[in-house]
Amino acid sequence: MNNLVRKSVARLAPYCPPLSGRRAYRGFLLDFNERTEPYGQVVDAALVKFVAENRLQCYPEYGDVNQLVAQYAGVKAENILLSNGSDQAIDLIFRAFAGEGDKVIIPSPSFAMFYQCAGVNGNEVLTPQYDRASGAFPLQAVLDVVDESVKLIVVCNPNNPTATLLSVADIRRILDVAKKAVVLVDEAYVEYSGESATSLLSSYPNLIITRTFSKAFGLAALRVGYVVAASAVIDELIKIRGPYDVNMVALAAVRAVLSNLEPLRVYVREVMMVSKPLVENFFTDNKIFFYPSVADFILFRPVNPEKVFMTLKDNGFLLRPRRGYGFDGTLRLSFGTAVQTRQFIEVYKKVCLNN
Repeated sequence: MNNLVRKSVARLAPYCPPLSGRRAYRGFLLDFNERTEPYGQVVDAALVKFVAENRLQCYPEYGDVNQLVAQYAGVKAENILLSNGSDQAIDLIFRAFAGEGDKVIIPSPSFAMFYQCAGVNGNEVLTPQYDRASGAFPLQAVLDVVDESVKLIVVCNPNNPTATLLSVADIRRILDVAKKAVVLVDEAYVEYSGESATSLLSSYPNLIITRTFSKAFGLAALRVGYVVAASAVIDELIKIRGPYDVNMVALAAVRAVLSNLEPLRVYVREVMMVSKPLVENFFTDNKIFFYPSVADFILFRPVNPEKVFMTLKDNGFLLRPRRGYGFDGTLRLSFGTAVQTRQFIEVYKKVCLNN
């Protein structure tokens, strides 16, 4: 098949996150920035009700979900496009706006799907690097490489894996310079950071925002995300997305969580106001380097990362090693509940600090 497949695809390796065996792991999954506990009975009840209606043979229709998502995001329904996870949303945007040989800017390191989509499209990728000392977004380096040949600029906000944030004011600076490029702002962790670029949409039609229900809402297994953009942009993306790409089981869960936001508020408050400070204070007290976080995860650099990773894994805590772009030797830890976090700290003290 090598002589038939597109050259840009033949050059790629598949994006294969370390998923094998995760569900069977007998410990805490703190490696994928997932919610560490279910959203609640409201989701279970919605799924049971949907299955009981016995309509699985019918194709999906989105009904009022666009309106519910728009209300949650603070925009109009015409500004929303539902997608099969935010991964599909990102893919749609790359396919729509960046063709073979076009330049795209992906400040790095960042979420792997950006590079995968750029590779499939055969884009020329420019990778200004996040500051190794602070984890700060390379704003000036991005502004310096923006010219009329750049078609797409990615801002992962907060960034994965650094958990650092670019201010809305600085996003505006990029938009002011990149008038002939699409600026994609990925807000997968907006519920934790509390800072969104949606206020800029009315002034910048080239701004596109992606979000997901996989993280703070805990619906990762159902694969549902959405795009927030000008209605003209949504109209173009609809041409690419299939009419049935978001399944009705996922939509039933989305209706349930958007109709009951209290479990979201409670979990986010516990993670950001209790768990995050516990970990940051522990790392500070024990002189373990970390990047200040505005999300539900933290990137840190222990003295012996390989040993720390394996020791924690053997003792019930699965983390994610990170490497590349000067960030070798770091581990990414997802925050959980306060109880889980205190357990993590106690185990870390016992098995990592004393060995």
